[in-house]
Amino acid sequence: MEIEVFGYKISIEKKALKDKSTGEMPNDLRWALEVLEKYGKKIPASAKKVESAKRASRIKADRTKEKVINAVNLLRLQGEDITPYRVAKTAGISYNTAKKYLNS
Repeated sequence: MEIEVFGYKISIEKKALKDKSTGEMPNDLRWALEVLEKYGKKIPASAKKVESAKRASRIKADRTKEKVINAVNLLRLQGEDITPYRVAKTAGISYNTAKKYLNS
């Protein structure tokens, strides 16, 4: 018997499928196969979940842009150089995020 789980093919020998005393599949193996069949499939996200994720992403991006703008303005007021490192430290964001928003 061959099962595909998360893109991996698992092969189970026929002799492992049957219990020697009863001639049936062991209960734990039957249960495992039921669980794999039920949960081993990718379930597409609903339109509502996709839209919620997009909205949350936009909100987070807007907040980050605001942090970068505020950090740049603060650095200008202080007369300091505006570098991605200083913007990141001032805004409390990562260096790569600061670079990303300064370049856009």
